[in-house]
Amino acid sequence: MTENNTPKSARGVTLREPKDVRRVIQRITSKAFQEGSELEYAGRIAQLMGCWLKAWELDKLSDIEAAAAALEKAKEIKR
Repeated sequence: MTENNTPKSARGVTLREPKDVRRVIQRITSKAFQEGSELEYAGRIAQLMGCWLKAWELDKLSDIEAAAAALEKAKEIKR
């Protein structure tokens, strides 16, 4: 595979976690509202908001899974 010699800042954004997706969507949506284009891009913004919500849910789900794992561990230690 070829090496990527392009500087990271010129390549774009890195999406590794749901919070990264939320950050990018927030940036895009804010720009549309700042430019006054929210009505023109309402459908796209609505789709982005759905993606934002799914990313938020994934963050919360990981929090819930971590809490459940901690409870299970505490339950096993108690036995």
